[in-house]
Order: sequence, then C-alpha cells, then structure tokens
Amino acid sequence: MKKKKLGSVLLAIIILLCMSGCSGKQVYQPIDDVSDLGGRTVGVNLAWSADYMLSGRDDMTLVRYNTVASLVMALRYGQVDVIAMERPSAIEIMNCMSGLRMVEPATATDELVACVNIDRTDVLGDFNAFASGFYGSEAYIELYERLNGDSFEYHKVEPTGGEKILNVGIPTDCYPFCYIDSESGEFAGSDVEVITRFANEYGYSLKLTGGVFSTIEMGIVNGEFDIAIGTFFESSRVDTELTGAVHLSKPYMKHEIVFIEIADPDNMKVLVPFDY
Repeated sequence: MKKKKLGSVLLAIIILLCMSGCSGKQVYQPIDDVSDLGGRTVGVNLAWSADYMLSGRDDMTLVRYNTVASLVMALRYGQVDVIAMERPSAIEIMNCMSGLRMVEPATATDELVACVNIDRTDVLGDFNAFASGFYGSEAYIELYERLNGDSFEYHKVEPTGGEKILNVGIPTDCYPFCYIDSESGEFAGSDVEVITRFANEYGYSLKLTGGVFSTIEMGIVNGEFDIAIGTFFESSRVDTELTGAVHLSKPYMKHEIVFIEIADPDNMKVLVPFDY
C-alpha cells in the first residue's frame, strides 16, 4: 500500500513538472517584422549601441550583459528570445556559432564617434575636420564594406609619424573595431585604421594604450589619454556629454543594429570560442 501511494505521489510530481514545463517560457515564431517584437526578451551588451537604440521601445524587454560571450550563451540557453547588436559584431558571431539566423532588414542605424579629453579642444577640432572629410570618402566606403562583409580583414595603415604626441586609449575587447592581433601581438581593427589615418593626416605620432572600455573611459576623464576610439556611439552623446567631463567628436562611421535568433536549435555549435 505504501509503495502504491508513493508511486502515485511521484506520478503526480512528474505530471506537475511536465505541466510547468509546457506552460513556462513562451515559444515565438521567427521574426518577420523587426518593428514589432511582440513581447520578446531581447539581450544586448550593456551601454553598447543596441542598448541605447532599443531602450525606448515598449514592445520588448531588454536584458543587458557585460560581454559578448555572455550575450550569446544567454541566447543559446533560452534566457533571452533574441539578441541585438552592431552588424559587424553580429557577423563575427555568425562565424563563431552555427544554428543562428541574422534577421533582415536592420532595425536601427547608429554612428561611431571618438571620445576626447575635455581640455584637448585642439584634438577635437582636428578630429572633427578629419571625420568630415573621411565620412563617405573612398577610404570610408572600402572600410565599411570590409566591416560588413562575410568576415573582417584588417588592413594595417603604416604610421608616418609627426611632431605632436597623441595619447590614445584603445579598448581591446571590441572586435572587429579594435583588438589585439593574436599572431603579431599588435593593435588591430577598423578603428585602429581610422585613428592611424587621422594621425598621419594631422601630424601626430600615436602612443596607443590598450585596456577594457571602462578603464579607457576613465583615462579620458582624468587626462591619461587625449582621445579614445572604439565603440563610442552617437546615440550615447546626451548621456556622455551631460557629465561635462569629455567631448564626443563628429561621427566617422555608421553601423546598423540587427537581431540574431536561433534558426536550428539542434545544430547550435560553438565553432570558434568567444573570448570577449
């Protein structure tokens, strides 16, 4: 009798667990309209462009993560329904993990800017002049196409040197915008190309210092760096300049925000480890 009663209790628990599982997280159909996320949970990188661009929408719930790796794993294990990020970063994710789908068209467009120490108005003026000429130029179009192609290929710009020393902060955890090349050990990325072009054109010699975004940002505020480049966004201008501690330059590169969702849950495999 006791065994029969115990068996009934266990059966009841199993049924409840099954019912709980079936009535848990909602399963959504693939996205067919980027303007309507219909209550989905969207993962973004904290304070990156997608965070700013999507924070005002009321048809989704944003969940913020500190690293790209955490963001992707959240999608993989069902903590979020979709993730949103800059297209160049999304392309890299698609190259690193199978079973995913990039949703077209883009849901928003933002622009990259440089961050300049509040006392270096001379550097700000020079970079603004450079940005105005670079934006839309042949060099810009060529770099933009590489950033948004199948896989980013870094083209090193040789520094020509100059009399003026420019202390530059480079976040090295922002592939493909800026990172450390695993073979050469040198700074690389689209923003390294941009800042080198700027230095060559305006007579600066670069002193590049790498670090994570938060330390680079503080280095600009306390005067350790004259300028920083790498994932500073036009969409963050109001919040950033309200502090009165830094300047943001004119935009020098546009980028799109796209969604990534799971296309084949049975074929989700990490092809290349995420380390940022």
